[in-house]
Amino acid sequence: MAQFRVGQLIPLKFKNRELRAIVIDPHGLGQDKPTIGLGFRGMDRHTNVPVNTLSQRVIQIGQDNYLKLPSGSTFRVFQIPGEDGNEYQAIEASDWVDLARDWAKEPGKLRKGARDGLIDFLAWFAAEGIYAQAYTFLKRTYTREDDEVLRQWLMSRETGKAYRVDWSWEVKGKDPQGRYGYWTNYVYRGLFGMDAAEMKAFWENPVHGSGRIARNYIPQAIGLEAVAYCEKMVAQVDLDLQSAHDEAIRLTRIKYAKYFPAGR
Repeated sequence: MAQFRVGQLIPLKFKNRELRAIVIDPHGLGQDKPTIGLGFRGMDRHTNVPVNTLSQRVIQIGQDNYLKLPSGSTFRVFQIPGEDGNEYQAIEASDWVDLARDWAKEPGKLRKGARDGLIDFLAWFAAEGIYAQAYTFLKRTYTREDDEVLRQWLMSRETGKAYRVDWSWEVKGKDPQGRYGYWTNYVYRGLFGMDAAEMKAFWENPVHGSGRIARNYIPQAIGLEAVAYCEKMVAQVDLDLQSAHDEAIRLTRIKYAKYFPAGR
């Protein structure tokens, strides 16, 4: 039985006030290392950005919802049933860091009080800090291993963004149709056996108790790192686009062999 549960609520402290976080994926960063989200309600009180302002910026892209900022940046919004019986609109904790920084820089029509609230919140809202608090509550401890896993995950997110720029230029230069979605899915199918949307949906809403999942589960942190590495290799090998992707996928599966069981 899993130690943590989707929708489990976690009390955190911000300026001597309680802020509730919610478990998105009990194993998002590895076995018993959950990813944590923060809901619109609660964040409105702590950032001075009204919940209506947040909700009005939610748009649908495909099957998923995203919060779109004046800058054009988007952040995944999760609908999670909390253990208290309430439905939560939540954004993953480290995404809130990027969201707050982005919105404070390009506020659009956001009022000064709300902008100041975002800036004040950033002073406390280092992603490592919120995860340290959450893990201490959930596990009664925050270990060096937890810290190293979290740092690796945050680093993979940031380096992945840089590598994706190089990969995007490679696709733009070699595919006249600019099929970024096609080649993204090519990478995900080659690594995980499913399209990007399906794999991301699985990471966001893991299905527990499934034999297939038990055999094939790769934590999101490792998966994103593998994707970033694969896209980096595509940009480095001097081949046509399909051959470059095939070779990059092969090399990535070798590098991360312990996470890709034989026969996958």
